[in-house]
Amino acid sequence: MHARDPLGRAVIYAIDMLNQGAGIAEVAERAALQFDDQIGPHLRHIIEHYEALLAGIDLGVVDYDNRSRDRTVERDPAIARARCEALAQSLTRRLERPWPETIAVAFDGGVAGDDRFVSGSTPLRELLFVAGHAVHHYALLRLVLKQRGLSLPEGIGKAAATIRYERERQG
Repeated sequence: MHARDPLGRAVIYAIDMLNQGAGIAEVAERAALQFDDQIGPHLRHIIEHYEALLAGIDLGVVDYDNRSRDRTVERDPAIARARCEALAQSLTRRLERPWPETIAVAFDGGVAGDDRFVSGSTPLRELLFVAGHAVHHYALLRLVLKQRGLSLPEGIGKAAATIRYERERQG
């Protein structure tokens, strides 16, 4: 796979989002914030979605609901940062291996969580999902950090379409 084809570009996008997560953990750590209050749970949630994707790719079924919910990740920014960095390295190594053309995605649904769904998907679609999902959580974290007097680089927590729209309006 080449980093210029759609799947390769999606892998790079997913890696970039993980690097942003590592940066958020570092900001929280340097500011000595209570990490497990709000920041850690968001980062753990993102990390575990990436882990579910990587675990499921070769199995042919990705299950985002079957996560470890590892509280150590949400309590310690150094652990969260290290997990983001390890996932980014795993995705980089994964670029060299073949990807399945299609995969299944399993998830729970229904208002009581009693339904189980399985839907067809592709690695490209799921890479875009985990990256976009991370952006959504980073937008929430941007607000949390702002309330604590901290800021993040401008693009963190903004959807790619919003960044492009703002660039074109200015251009």
